Amino acid sequence: MARHGSGSPVGAVLDFGSDWAVLSFAIWTLIAYAGMATSAAATLLVALWLVTVPLAGAALAITRRRIHRIPHPARGLPRAADPRMHTGFATASVVCGLVSAVLVGLGAKVPWPIVWAPAGTAVALAVALGCLQRASEADGTFGLFPLVTDVIAALVSSGFAALSLFINNGDGDDAFYVNRATATAQLNRIPVRDVVFTDERVAPISGAGLPVDALHALQGATARLLGVHAASMAYLVTTPVATFLATWALWRLLRSWTPRRAALSFVLAAVYWLWSAQLILNPGALFLTRLWQGKVIFVAWLIPTLYVLLTRWLGRRDPATAALLIAAGIASIGLTASATFIAPLVFAAAALVLLARKQWRALPVVIGSAAIPFCVGVAVTSHYPLVRELAPGLRDNQWFFANVFGTGVVATIGAAGIWLAPWAARAGPPRNIATGVAVIAAVLLAPGILHLLSDASGLTETLRRALWVVPIPALVGLLAAIPSGRAPAVIATITVAALLVAFGQPLWRSRLEGSFWTTSPGWKGIAGHQDTARGILERYHQQGAILANEGVMRAIAIQTVHPKAVNARSLYARLLPEPKWRTSERLLLTRFAEKGDTGRPGSVMHALNDLRVGLVCLDADKARRAHEIGLDAVFRSAFRVNGLRCLQRRTITRQHRRDSG
Repeated sequence: MARHGSGSPVGAVLDFGSDWAVLSFAIWTLIAYAGMATSAAATLLVALWLVTVPLAGAALAITRRRIHRIPHPARGLPRAADPRMHTGFATASVVCGLVSAVLVGLGAKVPWPIVWAPAGTAVALAVALGCLQRASEADGTFGLFPLVTDVIAALVSSGFAALSLFINNGDGDDAFYVNRATATAQLNRIPVRDVVFTDERVAPISGAGLPVDALHALQGATARLLGVHAASMAYLVTTPVATFLATWALWRLLRSWTPRRAALSFVLAAVYWLWSAQLILNPGALFLTRLWQGKVIFVAWLIPTLYVLLTRWLGRRDPATAALLIAAGIASIGLTASATFIAPLVFAAAALVLLARKQWRALPVVIGSAAIPFCVGVAVTSHYPLVRELAPGLRDNQWFFANVFGTGVVATIGAAGIWLAPWAARAGPPRNIATGVAVIAAVLLAPGILHLLSDASGLTETLRRALWVVPIPALVGLLAAIPSGRAPAVIATITVAALLVAFGQPLWRSRLEGSFWTTSPGWKGIAGHQDTARGILERYHQQGAILANEGVMRAIAIQTVHPKAVNARSLYARLLPEPKWRTSERLLLTRFAEKGDTGRPGSVMHALNDLRVGLVCLDADKARRAHEIGLDAVFRSAFRVNGLRCLQRRTITRQHRRDSG
């Protein structure tokens, strides 16, 4: 009978640690939600959590030990015919998948229906041949030297964790995520309403700001308890820990899905991860470079971990796995609001298998786990309605595919991983789940489906995250497990890896921004902006808002919530549910600080007063424009920081002493 655990003590310990992390974060999510509802002190919440974590670990260890003592029961379930009996149709499925993969690599030159048709055919053939049902079990034993391979995977995970500290690729979303951690630390409570632009005087930023995020609240609460800055907790602690967990989750999934070729598949998957950073939502761009953000941790760690748990649930249902699946549902929404629609799709891959098998008793755990993030997300959005996205319109399927899986050769390899997965994963639950994933992907990418989902949800470009249901690095790794001899498998792996290196984009370099390497660990983002923001905050001690260029204002929002920056990010300003005239004034002042644009006569001064700006920091050229429009009558020269001349309001009235916003 197939085994789902590790073949070595090292692997068993790290598997347990990953499961414990799922359970622990689920507990924190519940505690954090209680804290949001009661405005309880963040230090009290994290202290309570730290007490429960060892107890949860002990309970998990006891449960797992008891389960391992129980012999695996014979289920007596009906088995589908072995797909190898239908070699011709299986070959046709593989060929169709490869044809679709080649066509998608050609980009917009090929109409999407032509790209999708062979992919849909490949998936339909896999389903028809029984890959979605309980296929004949192949040998589930581990390959040679399980201890050696587990240790190597642990060392690779540790190496990637260390490397994550030396790659500096800051992200605009930190204006919300790290700001939330900073706010939790400085306020000693978890904020629910907007703290980026105001002191919780308006509802949170639509979409990104939905108050379901528990990760960054944990960063802030822990930072306050330890007496460190929340940004340090995010960038220097969360990043390497999450990177280790994500890398180990990849190994764990491959070890479960293809035990005999796990090492070879892991190597190929790692190469894909490192060289698939063409666009900002490609797997490589979300690995090592942004693993302090909840949504990235969700896709890189929790989704592959979920597939490990679901594979285990299909093979052997036990209380520990059921509890972990429920915990994963809770943890998913605690990591990102996008789990509202992504997590149910992940669980749906297993639900399809259970429906095909007619295993009704196993469905409630899967459906219940999927319902948790969906219900929480819907409940929150009913209280904080989403503003319809600002995108000009729904993109075509080619755009969605490219933005998640890449372009050219990288896209071809990614597509091949998806459509060939039913034949690469070992028979039994792994093949069932891989086929379920391929079915979900084929449905999402079918012509017209994304338009339908957009009309139903009001989302446009955010729908590309639905494709995160595909654990693409693992599926690319499975290409090394396509049934063949050992030598052909090694040759194929080397060939695919070479193509990725030759035509892919390494995650440590951008075509536009150059290298992301840094000589020492530190906060992410442009160091000059962080230094400038720090210098401003050291010299300015009033509560009036600060106006500077957007990069510096974003750095200010990362470092403090008092005083506010006028506009930490223009995208968020447009999504902030405040009067449109205030948003227009924020954008006007940003253009003035960056380009010297003064708009209509007197409009800059009106905006400065309306937004209660207490400090204006401009470069020499913009400072001359400030003199031309009469800022000197209201602001005086106060200090200089890194080439910026900072003008402070001469008279701080009672109104200006109030928090900005």
